[in-house]
Amino acid sequence: MKHRILTISAILALLLTASCSKIKQIELKSWAVQEVSLKGSRGADATLLLEIDNPAMQFTLSDVEGVLYWQGNEYVRFSALPITVEGHKQAVYPLECEALLSPSVSMLQLIGLARKIDVTEVTSDVHVRVTLRSGVSKAFDLKGLEVGKMLK
Repeated sequence: MKHRILTISAILALLLTASCSKIKQIELKSWAVQEVSLKGSRGADATLLLEIDNPAMQFTLSDVEGVLYWQGNEYVRFSALPITVEGHKQAVYPLECEALLSPSVSMLQLIGLARKIDVTEVTSDVHVRVTLRSGVSKAFDLKGLEVGKMLK
């Protein structure tokens, strides 16, 4: 009995190690804006197409929300609907997003800044929940992401 438990534990540890190493290989290959529609004078809805190479297990991204900053000032709040990324596959996934200007920013102000903004000076804070197919989930709060590096 002890031998069987040790064998099962060793196999589970091996599978977990193999899965974790594949998680690090998940890659956003490309992205594009498919559609944008204005939502009043303070927001927009957009559909992004994300090409994701996922050699690991299936997972779902949910509770996606965040803030874009330029020179330390908040400009845009955004959120996205959940998406499920299939395991062991490279595919294109539509991501439905909503963006709203921060209360302290007007559309005219943003249009005036559009030519001045250097993407390398834009940062983002993002909250996302990752749920595995088994139902296990974990929330992540990513702070100070450099948007310019993500767009390369």
